[in-house]
Amino acid sequence: MSHDLPDWGALSAVTTIAEITDLGELAARLGSIDTHDRRGDVIFLEDFSSGLRRHETFGSGTGNTVSLSTITARNGLLSARLVAGSDAGRNASIRGGGPFPVLGNLGLEFSFSIAGLTDGVELDIDLFDGINQWAFQIVYDATNQLLKYTNSSGGSTTLASGVYLVEGEIVFHVIKLVFDAANKQFVRLVVDNRVYSMAAIGAFLVGGAAASWLRFEIFNVGRATFNDVVYIDDVIFTQNEPALV
Repeated sequence: MSHDLPDWGALSAVTTIAEITDLGELAARLGSIDTHDRRGDVIFLEDFSSGLRRHETFGSGTGNTVSLSTITARNGLLSARLVAGSDAGRNASIRGGGPFPVLGNLGLEFSFSIAGLTDGVELDIDLFDGINQWAFQIVYDATNQLLKYTNSSGGSTTLASGVYLVEGEIVFHVIKLVFDAANKQFVRLVVDNRVYSMAAIGAFLVGGAAASWLRFEIFNVGRATFNDVVYIDDVIFTQNEPALV
């Protein structure tokens, strides 16, 4: 008499269990923070449960601070609270970095919550390939409801207009930038449920570089005379991102 697979196997029908054959879904059900855009292979996760020790913090202007917060979080207990200075550069930021694993399609995702109002939220990724430094920069201009990027000449280009992301401490939005580290080009930008193709758009050549590594920085750029607050959570770095939008 032949034997079938056991009743807990992935190919056998069972009464009370829906089988999971997708590892991304399994990870999500087990509590992973990588639940919004599951493409790519994860090589770095940050939910700030270990504090800010894996990041540098910066700021410009009166009253700027970067700290851990229990006021709100997308996952877990903690988020990073970025209070922008009220004058001078009017910003606060966190920075991370390390060696890149491959020269291929990489992704950097983060979630953010705008407590009240702010001027903008910015993501800067600097790729040092041992010869040159290349900049991939994305800005959500909250004041003018624009998505912008830094073009290959170093200027600012509007990618999309009429982009309103609702404010409120409990509402976390997601930005994910995918870029081609080998060819120094953008690939796509994900903002919540919207995906914007950036295929073949070149990065900005900043200057020379002696070493090979990758650096990212996330900014809250506030309004003049205000100390605007943005919360950052769930920073995810991926490799092997698909090229298709």
